[in-house]
Amino acid sequence: MQKIIKLKFKLSQSKDLSSFFSFLLERQYDNGRNFNWAVLKYHSFFKNILNNNDFKISKKQVYEYIKNYYKQHGEEIGNNIKIFSQSWKKIEDDFLELANKLFPKQSWSNGKYTAYLTIWRMYPRFLDDKTFQIPYSSQKKRAINLIIAHELLHFLFYAYFLKKYPKYSSHKYDFFVWHVSEIFNSIILKRPEWKKLLKHNNLDYPEHKNIISLLEKQNLDILVLIDKIIIEVKKSLVKID
Repeated sequence: MQKIIKLKFKLSQSKDLSSFFSFLLERQYDNGRNFNWAVLKYHSFFKNILNNNDFKISKKQVYEYIKNYYKQHGEEIGNNIKIFSQSWKKIEDDFLELANKLFPKQSWSNGKYTAYLTIWRMYPRFLDDKTFQIPYSSQKKRAINLIIAHELLHFLFYAYFLKKYPKYSSHKYDFFVWHVSEIFNSIILKRPEWKKLLKHNNLDYPEHKNIISLLEKQNLDILVLIDKIIIEVKKSLVKID
């Protein structure tokens, strides 16, 4: 019998602090795309610190900004954590049923399984402790359930994938496995039973759209699907052994 998980919802300013500096670090790998999407587009305060594409800021400065932001938006954040939790609980059992059918022999790994609301506009996951972030605010409340399902599905996928393909457990393959996992999620979440449950469309990364378009209508068994995604990612996105 597969393990039953129950998602918890929490607030953590320290999570937002560490996420900020993770996005900042990624600028050297993604030309600043994630930092722009997550921070600069919605938090103009930080644009004033950007100088000739260089960005230097202390943890204390960022923490003060986060603390003040939480204070200013405290009522909305407090209301939304209740709304999002109640909304997810209505579909949690149905989600688990679909996920367990997708990976019938893969158990949920031990972890916290906690969603942390964030003020940033990208939502990282943390595979080690099975936590992730979701937006503190959304005009489309249904989109939150999709984000939650997307992240939880990643935890199940990674456990399955790294057991099936242990070669890719090395950190040198992290970016490659990220591509495969995101494409897999996009294809699965477009399937009718998932769209019926989540009532919202998954947003794809632009560089993945050609592969998704190629594979999404074939309704492949997951092992065949993953093998095909691996081939396409190696061919067009990441050159690895």
